[in-house]
Amino acid sequence: MDWNFDEAVAHYRSQGAPHDQQALVELLREVQRESGGVIPAGALAQTAAALGCRESFLAAVIRRYPSLRTQQAPHRLELCGGQRCGARHAAQLASFIERTYAVKSGGVSARGGFSYRVTGCMKNCGAGPSLRWDGELVSRADERTVRQLVEGKQLSQPKTERPVQCGGAHQSESGENS
Repeated sequence: MDWNFDEAVAHYRSQGAPHDQQALVELLREVQRESGGVIPAGALAQTAAALGCRESFLAAVIRRYPSLRTQQAPHRLELCGGQRCGARHAAQLASFIERTYAVKSGGVSARGGFSYRVTGCMKNCGAGPSLRWDGELVSRADERTVRQLVEGKQLSQPKTERPVQCGGAHQSESGENS
């Protein structure tokens, strides 16, 4: 069965999109899947026009969901900004990322093809500094780790670990506490 953009929009509009965020996110996931794994800029503009909303609104929704990726930023880098990771040199790592890839938290890298943001605690305090690359938790991150991820190379040693609970609520995919 062939996918049809107009039919998908009509379906998700009947489900409440764009006002119902869940329906909107499902539409964006479908557009992404049908576009080869990323949402092209043209498809974002087309979706915004079809739903009668602004592209900036859709971009804001996309930033909240790590599973959604744009053509401009097919990858997502999130760095833990919690106190314990800060004590383990996360601020220096943030400075390296911002300087090397010409990006500020909340932005898209000028070099490297990823969106970047500093988050709250990732609940992996004993193994910080922590980061997430495309939703995958990476422990004991350093400049070399970041370079390997951005350049698409295999990490030289397994760094992904289970999160260690260090108090507080866990975060959902959208970054909100649960």
